[in-house]
Amino acid sequence: MPGLEVIIATGNTPDILRRVEEGDLDAALVTLPAALGRSLSTTRITTDPLVALLPEAMVPKGHASLTAAELNRLPLILYEAGANTRTIIDAWFRRAGLVPRPIMELGSVEAIKVLVASGRGCSVLPALALGGDVAGAMMRPLRPALSRQLAVVLRNEKVVDRGLGRLLGALKAVAGGRPG
Repeated sequence: MPGLEVIIATGNTPDILRRVEEGDLDAALVTLPAALGRSLSTTRITTDPLVALLPEAMVPKGHASLTAAELNRLPLILYEAGANTRTIIDAWFRRAGLVPRPIMELGSVEAIKVLVASGRGCSVLPALALGGDVAGAMMRPLRPALSRQLAVVLRNEKVVDRGLGRLLGALKAVAGGRPG
């Protein structure tokens, strides 16, 4: 759409929500659960599975899926503490009676993917963020399965103009095969 400027900002859900509430951002794609202020509304758009990403050399032989105990024996590279996705991952480990002890905590999926592919450790990442194969690394489902809920957040009084409407439609289309 000519004249439409789309600026992408990344951050942890609480920070992004604050920016939407303050009017700094028109919309946000966030991981639920999220503590919404009274001025915000949310529309759930998809369920995004979380998967193990491992360097090819660290993939346990004969394992189609991986448990928290199997992953916890390997060097872990996880999202930074405080991120909603990290909270979901930590809870998955706790349900198995474990506390993950990552060798690195980062706020960038891209940096984590590079480190895993270079053989530094393994991770648990959203399937949507991987988008397919990562050279030098292999994806494996988690057992038990783990996922996160993604939603779009807007200010209640936000007028959805044509440009914002197209952006929201594109987000829903990307998530189209994954019902929320």
